Amino acid sequence: MARKTIYCAQAFWRRRGQLVGGEVYRFHTEERARRGAAALLTGNQGVAVYSVSGHPDEDLWNDPVMIETFGDVPTVEECAVAA
Repeated sequence: MARKTIYCAQAFWRRRGQLVGGEVYRFHTEERARRGAAALLTGNQGVAVYSVSGHPDEDLWNDPVMIETFGDVPTVEECAVAA
């Protein structure tokens, strides 16, 4: 049961007034996730960089932890309501 942290970047854009999330890109390090976010920001209204820790062998994950946001992204509360 090895614990693992995954770093993610996800782009967002507006469709009919609502923020819509794109594909989640996974990275091995926070620095790579930040660089990925910079690339995703082109052509999108916002990008979120966050980490998720857990036990991949059992598919048990903690709640995401926001690292940084760029532009227009949903709040953590908005994401929780949408889930």
